[in-house]
Amino acid sequence: MEWWSAIDGIQDTPFNGATVKIGFLNPMTGPIAVYAPGFGVAANIALGMMNTAGWGNGLQFEMVMADSGCDGTAAATAAQTLIDAGVVGVVGAACSGATMAANAVLSAAGIPMISYASTNPGLSDAEAYPNFFRVVPSDALQGPALNAVVAADGGTDVALMYMTNDYGSGFADAFTAAHGADNLCASIGYEETTTDFTSAVQQVIDNSCGSVVLISYAADGAAIVEELSTQGFSGQIFGGDGVAEEGL
Repeated sequence: MEWWSAIDGIQDTPFNGATVKIGFLNPMTGPIAVYAPGFGVAANIALGMMNTAGWGNGLQFEMVMADSGCDGTAAATAAQTLIDAGVVGVVGAACSGATMAANAVLSAAGIPMISYASTNPGLSDAEAYPNFFRVVPSDALQGPALNAVVAADGGTDVALMYMTNDYGSGFADAFTAAHGADNLCASIGYEETTTDFTSAVQQVIDNSCGSVVLISYAADGAAIVEELSTQGFSGQIFGGDGVAEEGL
């Protein structure tokens, strides 16, 4: 860091304090990799602010980034990599399944983690996921909120289409509990790797559903919207946070 004084002008000042390593689980590969650069930029902005504030207190922070892959296996491996690197805490992961798997590794080592995007309701269980924190609300809140939006906008004969991963299933359960399972026109789950939604959308058409609720990521959500249009669906389409892409 550079300092200025009237006597010596601008000079580099050596740092003589402690450097603390913070881990960052970023989904650089996988279904939401498109968001990883933005997550990384935000993390670096925060790091710069922390280091500016910490300099005078003898603290500097170093970020160690690892790829969580939006996948449990990849995230567990990444978590161990961060432990081996000597981090004292971890930011992430983004995807709920990745966070759950990483927590098993990190909590065993006594390392806390705080997620910026994982919303599965189960993560609120402090016994199952010790030393876990998050800065986003649980889908136990988002499910009823989305149901309220559907009701306020006059959505009827709702077809629920959702990913069956940890994010999608948890969110879908919360929405279904609020809406009522018997009140759904159809409930259609699909693997997050699905790319052909012809048969899934056909169920919406065959059941004469009047509106669709999507619990998906942006890419699969866009594919579903396109297939709904192709098959002549003209009802309302609602979505949660995972499909909140500007292009949609």
